Amino acid sequence: MKSRQEEIKIIPAKPESLSATIGELAGEIDLNWDAVKDARSYVVEVSKNRKDCWQQVDIVPVSKYTVSRLKGNSTYRFRIAVSDGNRQGPWSEVVTKKL
Repeated sequence: MKSRQEEIKIIPAKPESLSATIGELAGEIDLNWDAVKDARSYVVEVSKNRKDCWQQVDIVPVSKYTVSRLKGNSTYRFRIAVSDGNRQGPWSEVVTKKL
């Protein structure tokens, strides 16, 4: 029989220290954040100038990602969440970057 401790499902942690910098190529923004222990993947989302309209751009196994094909002279917002394969954790703080 499982103990009460084993039955509790722990939600993955929130990614910390998300940063966004201009990438090497035109239309790129590089995202970096602190790796979360036991994270299997990270969900990357972007929003262009709108607070409530988010689009998933990728799910990646590492704590960095380059978003490409972005339009210049535009402001983008980014957020990251951890997934352990079964559950998704809370969203990171939002960072904003203008190309």
